[in-house]
Amino acid sequence: MYEPLNDGATPEMSECRNDLLGLLDDVREAVSLLGEDYSDHLCDFESLRERLTAGQFRLAVLGQFKRGKSTLLNALLGTQLLPTDILPVTAIPTFIGHGEQVAVQVTFEGDEASIHFDSATEQSLSDFLNEYVTEAGNPRNQRRVARVEISHPSELLQQGVVLIDTPGIGSTHKHNTEVAYQILPQCDAALFLVSPDPPITEVELTYLQDIQQRLPRTFFLLNKVDFLDEAERIASLRFLADQLTPLCDGVPQVLPISARKGLDARQNGDQQGWRDSGMLQVEQNLIDFFAREKQQILHASLSRRTCDQLNGTIMQLKLSLSALMLPESELKLRIQQFRQSLPAIEREKEAAADVLNGDLKRIVKRLNNEVEALRKRAKEVILSPVEDYIKTISDTEELERLVRESVVEDVPMFFTPVIREITATIEEEATELLALHQQRSNQLIEQVRKTAAELFDIPYHAPSAGRSYTAFEVSGWSHDLFISDMDPLGQRISRKLLTRKFRHKRTVARLRAEVLKLVNQNVEQIGWALRRGLDESFRQFGAELSEQLDKTIVASRKAMEIALEKSASHSQQTAATEARLKQTLNTLEGILETLAC
Repeated sequence: MYEPLNDGATPEMSECRNDLLGLLDDVREAVSLLGEDYSDHLCDFESLRERLTAGQFRLAVLGQFKRGKSTLLNALLGTQLLPTDILPVTAIPTFIGHGEQVAVQVTFEGDEASIHFDSATEQSLSDFLNEYVTEAGNPRNQRRVARVEISHPSELLQQGVVLIDTPGIGSTHKHNTEVAYQILPQCDAALFLVSPDPPITEVELTYLQDIQQRLPRTFFLLNKVDFLDEAERIASLRFLADQLTPLCDGVPQVLPISARKGLDARQNGDQQGWRDSGMLQVEQNLIDFFAREKQQILHASLSRRTCDQLNGTIMQLKLSLSALMLPESELKLRIQQFRQSLPAIEREKEAAADVLNGDLKRIVKRLNNEVEALRKRAKEVILSPVEDYIKTISDTEELERLVRESVVEDVPMFFTPVIREITATIEEEATELLALHQQRSNQLIEQVRKTAAELFDIPYHAPSAGRSYTAFEVSGWSHDLFISDMDPLGQRISRKLLTRKFRHKRTVARLRAEVLKLVNQNVEQIGWALRRGLDESFRQFGAELSEQLDKTIVASRKAMEIALEKSASHSQQTAATEARLKQTLNTLEGILETLAC
């Protein structure tokens, strides 16, 4: 079924791959001479080299819980391999690579030995996996599973691909969402899976923003379309495309599928069923992607991660060299001075958080003013023609018909440009405020780095700041609140029981009230959507920058403790150790420069 691939490996890409392999060999040789202190660094570089050598490309299936991610992977593999259920199932990321036969290895956190599935036992593979990867068998990961790796003889996996089944976001199990975010740095591309019931959620769109920033390629699939008729299918695809377009470069391709029917077809050897399920198109798109882009994306991903690892190793080398040059007593004094600087940093961090909260309050106040101005304009534009009809139309039924038609036309005509206008206004101000806050946070990070540099003469490679602002979209408005016949007695009965004058008076009052209600609800919807977007953006932004600062402090402190240990143990071999560290440092800095990180 699968044609042999060239993995997109043009002569230029092959040369780039060989160059990176050569650099990783140089790094590994240099770091291997540094001893136990750098064993973790060495393992990281060896892992990167193994991935590059194998051409191992990691494709993750991502999305909200119960969208059918495990079923999709089972369909691609052609077997009921991964556990599925009506409740959220996957709790642990599961890596599926090629092997001559099905095998499973479960790796644990800490020093606990890995375990393997033994087909000779009476336990089935399904029962074995249930014990470790599902929420039922391993609630909140009580077994402390780090990862589960499955070997499978699928032809698709022979293309150097590792498929990753991930926990879904948005379920009642908060830790599943956390793991789903943590897996992103280990992925090279993604299949993003949604389904029509419910339609794509705000939680999924927020998750997708992170996916789009971290991964160079994402495929979009609308699952469970076998439960829709043709009109519902078209409407669901159009709605999903509208929601995804602001997050993508142009309108994305969304493939409608039924993973469940695809799995049944694959297991029964039903080629037409495989095609009808939409899975054949998914399969062909993936094959084409692997042929054209796989090596290019993999090379870029691994080059970036190599740079990150090099910067960390270089920092530790400089700390070790600094320790060798200082008496132990002096080193302890400087470490103490660094620790004494941290409370001031923490106070400034809290002050920065207060400023961020104040900025949020100020922009919310601006938003409230904009919303009230919008309400006034909406009343003028939408109520004005209603009043004109009230003054000129005496027939009650005709009046109601004309008012309804007017509102149905005027509401979208007024609110479509207004939504863009007010969103742009608030987004521009929020961007400016968050840019200023990012500058303050970056200054704090730089302050920590400079403190360590001044005390130890060691430059720190601070993590880059995250995005300054996440744009948000306002959901559509509603003009369906205006009911065609809102007279509780009905027009016919009213004509018999009420006088024409009284009936007209009641209709006018009702129409005014309902149109005003419709205007207010649309205005409130826009205000609520923008406020929700602001709250989430400011919260996420503050959390990201706080995390960056904390990581900087922790990394600096840990490096100093290693330096102290090194200083306390050094003896007459100081000169030889210093020469070896300097030589390695020069080698790694040269490699870093070659990579142009």
